[in-house]
Amino acid sequence: MTWMLLWLKQFETLKLHIMTNTDSSPFLEDLIKAIENNEIHLPAMPDLAIKINQMLNDINVSTQKIAVVVATDPVLASQIVKAANSAVYLGKPRVDTVNAAVSRIGFQMLRNIIITFTMNKLSNSTHPVVKKYISEFWEHSREVAAISYVLARNQKHLVQEQAMLAGLVHDIGTLPLCLYAQKTVSDLDETTLNELVTKFKAIIGNKLLLDWKFPPEITSVVLNHENLLLESGSPNASYSDIVTVANLLNPATANSIDWENIAAVRRLHYDNVTCQAFFAIFDNQLRAAHELFK
Repeated sequence: MTWMLLWLKQFETLKLHIMTNTDSSPFLEDLIKAIENNEIHLPAMPDLAIKINQMLNDINVSTQKIAVVVATDPVLASQIVKAANSAVYLGKPRVDTVNAAVSRIGFQMLRNIIITFTMNKLSNSTHPVVKKYISEFWEHSREVAAISYVLARNQKHLVQEQAMLAGLVHDIGTLPLCLYAQKTVSDLDETTLNELVTKFKAIIGNKLLLDWKFPPEITSVVLNHENLLLESGSPNASYSDIVTVANLLNPATANSIDWENIAAVRRLHYDNVTCQAFFAIFDNQLRAAHELFK
């Protein structure tokens, strides 16, 4: 089944549930119509992010050319230099130029910083309910991204930086939904916003990442990461599996979850003991990964 067919199947199931549920909010029914009529505004990447991503897709592009474009935005450039001097690269000499920083972190980590930069740009809101919700969403996304980076370390067939990207965008549908809600609902409250995001974040997030031309292994994470019983047909863990486990890992609840009944945990070759002690075992690695977003 293609990702578009999966998207349509999920949307039709959700649509049927809402349209036949007498307790559904009229706002949710209006949103269904807006999605059908392609009236949901999906935010575009900033021009600079588009340009850099296009350059990164060119196998012949040089680090120096990338660095010249990155340097046109002082905020982005400083984030990249800061990331290159973070604890992830402990023991390496300090770098002070964008060119040296890009050389150190590599193109995949550069993509992650570009996405972080983009999501920060899209996260601005003056609406008090939306502002609080987006702040919590962004904090959770960074936490899941850091954990995903650590979880992928021992998965030789997966790329750590790609796992981090999957963690960053796993709930990205939250952003356009929050922006839509603050423009459409005059008396928006946290309960309504939470219902909206819970029901539609996967559908809208998948749509957004398809629009941004993300690869299937990342767009599938948006649709699949909350399915704890998902069977992939492969003995190897996927990026969806990484994010499924990262999304569940929390110091406050780790001891109350039966980890061995979660399919993704088995494919990661983890067990109850490791998951429950995860934050103690990998504390230093998690701290280093978090530095990449500061």
